[in-house]
Amino acid sequence: MSRLIFLALVVTLQVCLASSNWLPTPAPDNAGLLERATQVYRDTKTKVLNVGSTVAGFAGMYYEEHLKPVTDPYMEWAKDSASSLWERVKSRMPTFRSTQDQ
Repeated sequence: MSRLIFLALVVTLQVCLASSNWLPTPAPDNAGLLERATQVYRDTKTKVLNVGSTVAGFAGMYYEEHLKPVTDPYMEWAKDSASSLWERVKSRMPTFRSTQDQ
């Protein structure tokens, strides 16, 4: 699981660095610098959110294709073992109660 998170982080950083647009060189009069910085921030935020959704989709696809087929049999085994244990406990409870009454 940690390798998957590390892979997702590396891919996210690579995409962010490749798609980032560095701030333009400031104009000599500095007029509108705050507005340009705000716009660059909004654009970068939108790009990061888009990349995040892409990475989440990739991670979900990876889980569905690679991890879930491997883990599902173990989940079913655990569920079946728990239900059979519960059935055994329930089947012995009436005999336990009848011996307690005597």
